[in-house]
This record gives sequence, C-alpha cells and structure tokens, in this order.
Amino acid sequence: MLKTNSRDLNSRKAFIILGNGFTIDFLNHYKNTIDEKITDKIDVCNLFRLGDRIKTPWDKKPGFLSYKTCQNLWTLGARPGNTIEESNSLIEEIITCANMYFDFADEPGLKAARRPMKDSLDGKIYLKAYLELMVYFHHLFSHYNSSISDHDLKLFLGRGKAWGWLDFFGRIKNKQYEKITIVTYNYDLWLERILNALNVPFFVYGLEKGKKGAVEIIKPHGSISFIPNKTMDSTYEITYDWNNYVSNIEQLILKYEGLEQYYRGVLIPPAGDSSRIQAVAPWAHGLRKRASIIAKEVGKDDVQRADVVLCGISYWHVDRREIDTLLLKMNQDVEFTFINPQPPRDLNAVLTSIFKNYIHQSSAASIGGLLDGKII
Repeated sequence: MLKTNSRDLNSRKAFIILGNGFTIDFLNHYKNTIDEKITDKIDVCNLFRLGDRIKTPWDKKPGFLSYKTCQNLWTLGARPGNTIEESNSLIEEIITCANMYFDFADEPGLKAARRPMKDSLDGKIYLKAYLELMVYFHHLFSHYNSSISDHDLKLFLGRGKAWGWLDFFGRIKNKQYEKITIVTYNYDLWLERILNALNVPFFVYGLEKGKKGAVEIIKPHGSISFIPNKTMDSTYEITYDWNNYVSNIEQLILKYEGLEQYYRGVLIPPAGDSSRIQAVAPWAHGLRKRASIIAKEVGKDDVQRADVVLCGISYWHVDRREIDTLLLKMNQDVEFTFINPQPPRDLNAVLTSIFKNYIHQSSAASIGGLLDGKII
C-alpha cells in the first residue's frame, strides 16, 4: 500500500484518459444492477448491430442503417447482422482510408494541387461512407443516450456501489486534487450525466468557460452534445458536400436534450486521428492542443505528485499517433495506472518502457483508492 501525506494531496493533479472501455464497464455494471436487458438497447462494441432500429430525423422512421439511407456503408458491407469483428474491420478500413486521404490531400508542397480533390467524391465510396458514418454515429449514440433515463441513472448511482468509478467520482468532492482533467474519446454523455447527477462541478473545454475547482473535460473526437449552431433543415438527408461537415469550435454549442432531432453532431469516427483530418474538423485542433498542454504540465514539478489513469483505450494503428502524442508529453515519474481487462500487448509494452511507476489493473474496482493516495 502506497501512502502520501496530506500536504502531497493538496498539490496533486490527475490526468484521466478514457476510451470505450469506460462505457463498456459502466454498462456492464448497469446491466447487473438495474436492467439485465440493456444490451438489447445499447451495444457499444458492435456499432452496426442495432443500426436498423435507429430513426432518421427527417422522417422519424427506423432503418437508419440501410441501403436507402447509408448507400455506401451498406454497399461496403455494413449490416445489423455483422459480427463484432466484421463491424470493426469495416470501420477500420473506412477510417484508414480517410486518415490517409486527408494526409495525402494536405501534404506540404502539393497541397494546392491536391485541394480540388476534396470538391468531388465521385467514385470515392470509402470517403462517402466516412461521411455517412459520422451522421450515423451521431444518431446511434443519441438513441443510446435516451435509452437510459435520468431517473434510472440516479437509481444506478444509488445502488451501483461495486462500480469503482462511482467511488472515484464521489471522492472528487473532497477536493484532494488541485486539478482534475479528463480527456475522453467517447461521444456519449455518460460521464457528463453521471457527474451532473452526483453534483460534481465540471466544464467542457472549448464550449464552456472554465470553472475554478471544477473537473475539466476535453473531447478531442467530439460528442453527440456538440451541435452546429444552425437551424435544422427538415428536408435534410445525408449530403456528400464536405462544406456541410466543417465547423470551427466557435460555431458549436452544447446540447444535452433532444439530440435525436438534430441531423448531425460533430464527431470523428472511432480510431480517427483528429490531427490528420484538420481540414474537415478544425474544431478538433484546439481540443487536441489543450490535451497536449495538460499532459505536459502533469508531473512537470518534481515536488508535485501526479496521477495518470488510462482506461479502455484500444491503441489501434489508426489512432496510435494521437495517443502517443499525449504519452510522450508526460513526465516519466508520474504515477501511471492502466485499466483494461485485456490490455493490448503493444500498449502494455510501451507503458512499461516509459513510466517507471506503471501499474496495470484488470478492472476499475480499486480506482477510488487513488484519491486516498494509495493503490489497493
């Protein structure tokens, strides 16, 4: 058991990086506590499985994942009957093509000559599928969000004592940390909704003003709550004009209610590298930069203790560069905890090589102990 004194606690900082594993963990505990059939309503592992149940905002009919609505995704093989492996492989293909395409189009020295390529997507089925994926994911996760009411969420928070993160968030009120920053690559709102229900103050960087003593949330891949500040066109359907998807951070507002009515949110599909698609996602630049600044500040003072928690990150080859950027900014002396029941071997090796105070935990059951200055 590792202990720190009270003076150390007052100067500590926490930097938490969340991936899909956080949401999976939450839903597993929710299933065991409140609704054993929640997996029939929400599936964040196989993102195409429930796609035929999602309604389109323009006609309110189910069948979003269909040839009618997502012709290119469907043609490439996106089906509700896909296995997890089939779904993930297709998503990875689409994202790999998009990442490489934007790198290609923005290559220094050839940028001017290649820019016109973005004005036409004729024959570029993977890039069209990428646009469909952005719109589809907004509606998929908005539907998931509405599948758990505020009442049921509070019920879970009252009963789900076995969920380690609940202990962690509850202890934040003790203000034992000088600063807590959470970088989350999830589009969902479970984190924000849970903090709100627990009366833990927070703000979303880039879209809200900072609040002293509040948890800072950074979402470099966007969120279903990021909404373009424009009125919805009731005749809207998925368009393949890139200009309709480009937004600066100043053009976005936060919305937490009625998200399914908006034709699209602002997000980067899973495993997308926000640094490589800046031309179509300029809003992400400031968020990515802020995350890097905080990562560099964590543990830079030898006197100051810093705790870093990495939870549920996939470390796919297509998003590796973005994760590595944060890891490379950190002081190697930070207290680093990686939570994952089946950690990727390559990421485990990387963390072992960089951080001398590296600990792997197979579950989040003991994560609350970090706020006591100990690992149980």
